[in-house]
Amino acid sequence: MNVSIPKLAACLILASALGGCSAQAPVRQPNVGLIHTIHDAVPNSWREAADSTEDILPLEVSSDLRQFVHSTGRSNDDARERILALTQAIIAPDGVGLKYNPAGTYTAAEAFQAGAGNCLGFSNLLIASARELGLNASFELVTHGLRWDKVDDVLFGSLHVRVVSFAGGRRMVFDFYPLPIESWYSTKPLSDDEALAHHLNNLAVRSMQDGDGASAYALISKAIETSPGIAFLWSNLGILLSRNEFDALAESAFKEALLISPETLSAMSNLQRLYFRQDRHAEATEIMHQLEDYRASNPYYHFWLGQKAYELGEFRSAVGHIKGAIRRKENEPEFYILLSKSYNALGMQKAALRASRKAETFTKPKANSYSIRSSQLEIGTDITRK
Repeated sequence: MNVSIPKLAACLILASALGGCSAQAPVRQPNVGLIHTIHDAVPNSWREAADSTEDILPLEVSSDLRQFVHSTGRSNDDARERILALTQAIIAPDGVGLKYNPAGTYTAAEAFQAGAGNCLGFSNLLIASARELGLNASFELVTHGLRWDKVDDVLFGSLHVRVVSFAGGRRMVFDFYPLPIESWYSTKPLSDDEALAHHLNNLAVRSMQDGDGASAYALISKAIETSPGIAFLWSNLGILLSRNEFDALAESAFKEALLISPETLSAMSNLQRLYFRQDRHAEATEIMHQLEDYRASNPYYHFWLGQKAYELGEFRSAVGHIKGAIRRKENEPEFYILLSKSYNALGMQKAALRASRKAETFTKPKANSYSIRSSQLEIGTDITRK
């Protein structure tokens, strides 16, 4: 995570799979009292927008899409071959020719019509199409090193979603992303409702960027109604409220995010900023210490610092930060890869070679994987069979 976050929106541009003895977390019930209090306090235009916003159905199949889906593959093919043929048709130039667009948070029908989408738009399109054919397909959330983009005073972190299908006793992963995913990512299943909440959140963040508070409120409220247990939704609502001078309500929203997930750094950072702005320095300092403690113990935070130092050409500093990451987690190959690159940049070839060999020691065996023949690098499509 980053050192200082003025305001943070966890934005999909678009966590470990549960073990055999793990218990599913209880379904989070909406904080109805807080929702009503906020709704009563916001401007009339916001309430009207929330009341009039139509439902968004990311997995709805239009008639044109239905016709296309049923034209792919052969009806007597097995499930594995059918979903491969379907995906081929979606990305092939003579099919949909889907192109990666980071702003393309589209429904299945919109992605099909536009011939573009981000990872969420692609996932909506593939899942809706696969289910239309009676095939198994679902969402999977990938946690990896968030990539940050700053727009004005807001820092946007990108999460990632992909598609999982079980066919012929095999787990298949369909990934639509133009950049490599770090080796240390973890995953968790994402329900349709959770995916819808992420979709609505994306649109809400876009409205915030455009200065449309009413639309942003309507969309983020609907996202929270859909999946109240996603912490960053509350943090994003808090940002919207704070930027419109509803500071007390923003504080409550940030605290709700922390009740759901105490280590939601976006909510902690936003709450700290709010306290500083209100001259509540003791409370702000307390949160600052919590953030510092968390970051100090988090190897990936030190790795992130190393990445930034490397990008700035500060290679000795990068080495120091990466060694800090390794002291906290010594079996992560990604750390040694960057360490090797940093040593190489410093002209320390022997040290670079040792780090590279260390990375190979900890590299996880690759799953049996293949790419669709006509996929292109800039599209970012990868299909993995496990």
